[in-house]
Amino acid sequence: MVGSKGIISSLKNVSFLSAVYVTLIISTTAAIFAVIFGLPLGYIIARYEFKFKSVIETIIDIPIVIPHVVVGIMIVLAFSSQYGLGPFLHKFGINVLDTLLGAILAVSYLSSTYTIRIIESSIKMIDPEIELISRSLGASQMRTFFNVILPNIWRSVANGALLTWARATSEAGALFIVAYYVLLGKTTVYPSSVYIYESYVGLGLIDAVKFSAALLVIVIGIFIIFRLILNLRRE
Repeated sequence: MVGSKGIISSLKNVSFLSAVYVTLIISTTAAIFAVIFGLPLGYIIARYEFKFKSVIETIIDIPIVIPHVVVGIMIVLAFSSQYGLGPFLHKFGINVLDTLLGAILAVSYLSSTYTIRIIESSIKMIDPEIELISRSLGASQMRTFFNVILPNIWRSVANGALLTWARATSEAGALFIVAYYVLLGKTTVYPSSVYIYESYVGLGLIDAVKFSAALLVIVIGIFIIFRLILNLRRE
């Protein structure tokens, strides 16, 4: 149904490349956010017991147990012009729906679970006594984290970020609700998952398969490059 010629022709399609470009921006930003927020959150969950901890863990795991369309509707309710934070944000000209910001918020929440949980598991595998020794020698908690904990879990953090990136790249359900399209400059661009769906509806199965195969080639290529970089660091 689709061969190398179909994939190459898809990779030359300007509108498809724009969709991939937007998707890469969204997924890469989501992965960065997952690491920034996942490191402290994963550490706190792994090392401390506190009130409402189970509530926070439930919120983290929600993307795994409910349809992503539901999460999209929740985000719309939270940021639409008539509900939630929407009216307040609109006063400052900040729009969430059908923007890069909205798409990033949606996929960041839906895909960060993997990074947070991997970081948490990695930290639990490190003996807390090591931290206590570092603290007893005069190191602050922050310095202990960056000099003792992070060097031991950086590979897990990288793998978690990669999983978050991949999950964000494949997201469709929430984007159908929150950001079916986004404005890139003055141009309306579909995220790649929406673009492929539109191709299926408007052009037919064969074209959708070509674009799907082209996206798969791009994602696998990035995966391979990332893994090679990690292996080089290991050596």
